Amino acid sequence: MYSPPLAWATRAEEVVRMRAVELAARLLLALVFLTAVVGKLRGRAGFDGFVGSVGQFGVPARWASAVARLAVATEAAVVVLLAVPSTVPAGLLLAAGLLGVLTAAIVGTLRRGVRPACRCFGAGDAPIGLRHVARNLVLLSVALLGLLGWAAAGPPPSTPAMLIAVGAAVPLAAVVVRLDDLVALFAPTCLLY
Repeated sequence: MYSPPLAWATRAEEVVRMRAVELAARLLLALVFLTAVVGKLRGRAGFDGFVGSVGQFGVPARWASAVARLAVATEAAVVVLLAVPSTVPAGLLLAAGLLGVLTAAIVGTLRRGVRPACRCFGAGDAPIGLRHVARNLVLLSVALLGLLGWAAAGPPPSTPAMLIAVGAAVPLAAVVVRLDDLVALFAPTCLLY
């Protein structure tokens, strides 16, 4: 079947755009998970607070420390896998799986009427809520979009596309990481409080 050259150019442009989406997804998720790992491991108080919050999600006290260590190790693995080009799909899948598990844990805890502090980034005392479910579902969607972008095998994105991807991912990661502060700032007008 004959395709005119314009159609080929359009397909090539689509592939480059999807690769830019993959890059933006990788960077956004890597920054978010890196911040989570550093926040929890920055000091003893951050990790201890995280272990305590894990217990409030229904994990028995004797397992809370092990589950917390597993969560941090998984977050660190996501960062490493997303940083190495040959392991990007595994990193995106692991990120999606971890976000799915964490979202299910939040929903289950909220359904029991418990609202422990969100220690997702180490420090923080804001109780979990629908905003955390929404945040995780958005990040899960980002991981899936990243997989779609990765599946569009082709040349890496152009320099301008890379700059746009970085320019989008970095501020979005900052919003994700500081979401509780932003919600507190706009609490009277925020529906996801």
